[in-house]
Formats: sequence, C-alpha cells, structure tokens
Amino acid sequence: MSTHAARRVAPRSVRVAAAALVATLPLTAVAVNYGGTTPVASADEAAVAPAEVNPAFATQADAEANSYVPEDEAGWRQWVYRQADETNEDGTPKPDGGKAGERYGRMEELAVTSPSMGNRQIPVVTIRAKDNPKDAPTVYLLNGADGGTGRANWLQQTSALEFYGNEIGNVNVVIPMAGAFSYYTDWEQSHPTLDKDGNDVGGKQMWETFLTKELPQAMEGSNGHFGSSSDKRAIIGMSMSASSVLVYGEQNPGFYNAIASYSGCPATTGVAEIGVDQVVQRGNATYEQMWGARGGATALRNDAQVNVGKLKDQQNIYISAGTGLMGEHDVPSGDRLRGNPVGSITPAVEGGVIEGATNVCTHTFKAAAEKAGVNHIEYNFRNTGTHQWGYWQDDMFGSWPTIARGLGFDETQAVATRDKAAATYLDNNQGIGNAGSLPLLTDAFQQAQEEQAAANGEQ
Repeated sequence: MSTHAARRVAPRSVRVAAAALVATLPLTAVAVNYGGTTPVASADEAAVAPAEVNPAFATQADAEANSYVPEDEAGWRQWVYRQADETNEDGTPKPDGGKAGERYGRMEELAVTSPSMGNRQIPVVTIRAKDNPKDAPTVYLLNGADGGTGRANWLQQTSALEFYGNEIGNVNVVIPMAGAFSYYTDWEQSHPTLDKDGNDVGGKQMWETFLTKELPQAMEGSNGHFGSSSDKRAIIGMSMSASSVLVYGEQNPGFYNAIASYSGCPATTGVAEIGVDQVVQRGNATYEQMWGARGGATALRNDAQVNVGKLKDQQNIYISAGTGLMGEHDVPSGDRLRGNPVGSITPAVEGGVIEGATNVCTHTFKAAAEKAGVNHIEYNFRNTGTHQWGYWQDDMFGSWPTIARGLGFDETQAVATRDKAAATYLDNNQGIGNAGSLPLLTDAFQQAQEEQAAANGEQ
C-alpha cells in the first residue's frame, strides 16, 4: 500500500456541488500564479530508451489470450477486429474479405512495453495511413479520465477511424488505451492497482515519459513501427488529457508541431485542485500520490496555466470549451440520444456543471496566456454544449485545419476536408428531429391518458 492513505471520497452530490462552486468563482480565483510568468523548470532530460513494440495481434482471440488487458476493459476491440464474417449471402467472400475476429485492414492492436513503467505492457491501437504511409506524420489521440478502458474512448464515441483513416488518409494515428485517472503524468509514488497491466506487471506510472519519449521513438522514424520518414507530430487531448497535452507542449518545447485541447481545465493547482481530486479519487488515489505536496515543485510543473509562458514558441494550438448549456448533442431529438429523453439528464446536470467549470478555466487560461504574451492560440468558445463526446467530435473536425497546418498540409484543403467530414457525419446521424424532445414527451403523455381512459371505460 502507498505511504499515503486514500482520501475519503465525498458523496457524489457534494462533489458535483463543489464543481459547480468552481464554476461560480471569480476568474482570478481558479488557480494560483494567474499571470503565468513564473514557469517551472522541465524535468531532467536524461536519455530514455524507446518502448518495445510487440508484433500486432493477428486476431482478437490472440489478443485475449495474452490477457495483458482485462477483457472488461477492452470494449474498443470491436472497432479493431471484425465482429462478423464478411461474406455474401451465398457464402462467397466480399471483395475486401475477412472473417470474424480478424483485424481490419490498416488497424492494429499493439502490446507496447514501457521500460520506465517496469516493463508494463500498454495497449495501443494504431491506424496506418492510407496514402503515402512511409511519409506520413503521426497524430496521437489521448483518452479522458478512464483512459479508454470503459466506453469513453475515441473509437467507440467518435468517427475518428473514418475521419483520420479515410477522409484524411495521410496520417498515422496512435491511441493508447490505458492510463485511467492518471492525468497521463509521471507520478511521484507507486499505486497498488493503477500501476499494473492485466498480467499484474508494472511499476510507478510514468506516462509523460512514455508518451513523449518512449512511444514516439518506437512509432516514428524510418526504424519505427510505421517506418515513416516524417518527423512531424501532433497530439490531441480531451477532458482529463486536455490539460496534459498543454503541459507536454510546455515541458517538451519544439517536440509537437500542433496541439489540440478540448474541454479541459489547464489550471491544476490552487482552487483548481478540486477538479483533479475528483478524477484521481475515482481510481482510489490521491493528488499527493500523483504530484506530491500541493503547491510543490512537481504539482506546479504540471500546471499548464502556471507554465503558459513556455508556449510562446509553440505554434498551431487549438483550445475549446462550451458553456455548459444544453446544445444540439444534448437534446433527445439530436444525433446522440435519438429519442431518449432520459438520456438528457446526465449531460444537462453533471455534464453541464463540468463544462461550465472548464469554460471558466479556459477563459482564465486565455487571460493568463495573453498576459504572458502568448497571443497566437486559436480558441473555440461555443455558446452551448456540455461535457460530452458529441462536442469533442465537432472539435475533431474543427481543429483539423490547425493540426494540418502544423503537420505541413495545405490548410485550404484541410478546411475542405473538415467541412465535408462534418457534413457527412450529420447526414449519417440526423437524429429524429421533430419526433423527439417535447413532441416525444407529449405523445407519451397522450398515450398514457388514452390508455387510462380506455381502462376507465371498461370498468
């Protein structure tokens, strides 16, 4: 067990209320070091060995036999492997072939061994570029609080596979599928459960080391897994990892050609610690296990707002936040809920509070960035929108011109790709329109009245 006892978790109602309190505080109260003029030094840049990439699993059965990922944490596999035989009704194979359990064409599940984390094996899903894979840059997608181990990951909640793999087509994509409640940071202390893979192998979590040093060395370059000659890379984070990717840019200057941060709270010290607590406590961990003393050197180093001045030379940054008010993806008639009125409760209540808090955080960060002379960040402040994947999918499309510019692609073409992809998604996910929302509830109420009247008439 850790030398620090796990902090008692407050009731959910108290935690939600606390998050709401953060959203109501004055902008200057959300974090310490508001001006961002005292950046904290980067960690010692010692040489780090690359991760070891094991051969891709040929089938889902092979991956499951390894057991390095608990089966209940690998729901994303259905997007990596075929779920049905791809044959015609007469039994003849379809043109692209394939049987249940086999990998889809350019996708792979890789067990990647991290030296810094005690040879723990990390599940990493990759999508190889369709066009010019040997000259394609790399895009890293980080998941949110559960690290992709639940349903909340890029494969299950967005059209990332279609967008990056086909509509863009000329980028290699890397998606780690672990790291729950870790902030993708290097931890100060070991944790009895969060450190381990499914085979109970692993040491202290060292996610920044893995994601900024070990994994890129293994994936990129002519000798890397993709065998690409490109030295360009971008990283995208959402929710928990939205602050992490900004820290990576600050503490690894010049490493990324583009960074996108969706719905995060860049500040993680001072009053903003309350949001960090809510995340790590879900993993039965504490802030101190992760970063040591509150307000200490490690905690300050991992606060993106404190170190915002380090982004002066970082180009192609996209940051987004909604207001917390319900928008098009939150209503029963929309593309996400498709007629489920009960489904609006979570985004309206919990998701609205969280996004309202991130909106305050992001405005505070913007003010701190401008005070520090960092004026080139592209912000997308939506008038509506809660803390949920529908808006991060919008951001995936919306940030592509910024990402593309950093990766050396034509920005005009990137805008066209963005617009076409967004239109295609809406065409394929139109929701139920007037059949949902209030009309749906009205119809249900009317049907209940008619059934009651009929029952009374029979008595």
